[in-house]
Amino acid sequence: MPVCRWCGNETHGAQVCEFCKRDLNTGAVAAAPSPAQAYTRFLQEASEQTEKSVKFLYEVNIGYTLTARLERFFSVALLVAMLNLIFIVWRPEWSLWSGLVSFLLIGVWLPMSYLVDRLEELEVYRDLVIVLILQFVLANPLLAGLVYAAGVGAYWLLTRADLNSSVLIVMLVYVSFRLLFDGGLILNGYLDLADWLQFAFTWQSVAPLGALIVGWFVGSLFRND
Repeated sequence: MPVCRWCGNETHGAQVCEFCKRDLNTGAVAAAPSPAQAYTRFLQEASEQTEKSVKFLYEVNIGYTLTARLERFFSVALLVAMLNLIFIVWRPEWSLWSGLVSFLLIGVWLPMSYLVDRLEELEVYRDLVIVLILQFVLANPLLAGLVYAAGVGAYWLLTRADLNSSVLIVMLVYVSFRLLFDGGLILNGYLDLADWLQFAFTWQSVAPLGALIVGWFVGSLFRND
C-alpha cells in the first residue's frame, strides 16, 4: 500500500489518501465524492466483504483444503478415541462394545467433517463389501488394510481409471484406530499379542469395521451439500 507523504499513513487509495483526503502527488484536498460515487463505493466494499464471507464459509463447511478437513475430523475423532481409551483401561471387558460405539461415532463424523464423500455410489458399496470380506477372512485389521490397498494400487496400474479414495481413507482411519485401541488393550494386559496376530473367523473381528461403515452411512444422511 502507498504511504501518504502528507499524513504518513498507509492508504488503500492510489490517488487520494483515505485519511487526510489529499492528493498523493499534489497535496490538494480532494473534493467530497458525490452521493452516487459514495453509494457505488459502498456497494463495491459490500461486495468484497460478501465474497470474503462466502469463501470463508465454503472453506469451513465443505473443507476447501485438506488441512481444514483433517482438522475438522481429528478435532472430534481424537476426543472420541481418548474417551474410549480411558474407558477400556477402566473396563477392558467392555472394550468390544465401547469400541463399536466409538467406531460408530467416528464413522458418523467422517462425512460430516468432509474428509470423505457421502456414501451413495455403487462402486463404493462394492468396495465396502470387499473390505468386509477381507477383514472377516484375514481377521487382522492391518493385514486387511494392506491387502486392500495393494489390490487398489494394482487395479489402478492396470486400468489407470479414476478411483474413489473414500474407501481408502476409511480403511486408513479404521486400521489406525483399531491399532490404537488394540494397543491399549495389549498394554493393559487384557489382550495377548499372539491372539491379535492369529487368524480367526469371528464376528468380533469384523464388527468394528461394520460399525464404522454404518456410521458413515448415517453421517451421509445428515450432511447438507
